[in-house]
Amino acid sequence: MLEADARKANADSDIHPRAAASALLWPLTIGRVLAVLLGIVWLSAGVIKALEPFDFVRQIASFHLVPGGALQTALAWSLLVTECALGGALVVGYHLRWALVAASALTGVFMGALGWVLMAGIPVEDCGCFGSQFKRSPKEAFLEDGLMLTVTLIAVRLVWRSGGTPTGTRGGQACGPDRREPAASWRSGVVLFCAAFGFLTPLIFGFPLGGSDWSTIRPSGVKVNLATGAHLVALLDTECSHCQESVPQLNAYVGANDLPPFVALCANEAWRRQFFIQRFGAKFELGEIGKADFKRLLADGDTPRVVLLRNGHVVAVWDGHPPTVDEVRRAYRSPARMKR
Repeated sequence: MLEADARKANADSDIHPRAAASALLWPLTIGRVLAVLLGIVWLSAGVIKALEPFDFVRQIASFHLVPGGALQTALAWSLLVTECALGGALVVGYHLRWALVAASALTGVFMGALGWVLMAGIPVEDCGCFGSQFKRSPKEAFLEDGLMLTVTLIAVRLVWRSGGTPTGTRGGQACGPDRREPAASWRSGVVLFCAAFGFLTPLIFGFPLGGSDWSTIRPSGVKVNLATGAHLVALLDTECSHCQESVPQLNAYVGANDLPPFVALCANEAWRRQFFIQRFGAKFELGEIGKADFKRLLADGDTPRVVLLRNGHVVAVWDGHPPTVDEVRRAYRSPARMKR
């Protein structure tokens, strides 16, 4: 009888640790699945914006939260690296608990920025969360971020309660949260790779300098060689209301004394350019360049962007509002480089 009772006690002692381990395993598994899904979202957002760095800078500028082009560029670049690294960490489970906490905090920051835009009535058409190809209004993005924050907090609770590491048995004993294995080196390698992608990919597109070198630009629809001599160039979007309103000021450059030849460039189709010229009375030539070149040359500026060039290199820049003829003339005569 005593031997039977001992065997039963030993069996019960084996069952209880396994039951406890199973109770911890399921929350952790669900939390990890949610973390992977969240990581895919973060990584996708970071990759898309890393491929369109100048668009992301302009979207940050439209929120009117950060002054100055340099600060906006630095913020955009740091967010690209953070989103890519955070997404990678969530997908592979690298320091999962703290990665989820960081994701919660960053989502809260984004919601705060969107809330500011909505409360202040700032006219932002696109939140910029997933680049220029997936446009959503600040209100839509705020609701989506709210849902994402809810899912993230659920994942935090599930993973944190289970200790953040898989549970199971080893040698007949439970391997609970106090028996953590160190993070595999490959996980840290994945996170570093994702961070490097977010940091280095924008450099391929000329970020952060952008439109400093025009010597390789070959516009169609106009006969101009920007690599030699002095030129005054305007970057326009035929659908931009500011560009349409700026036509009279741009017309003043045509035939003005002591000014270099003036030409306007855009990334719009031929029929849109023709309609723009006829509808708004443009007296200047309007050529076409590729969208990638247009974004690179516009960099972190805004349309209409007027640029004074010498031998394909920028001498002066004016963003948003065309300068007067006298301002251009002074910049043209001055040997110093300038930007406004």
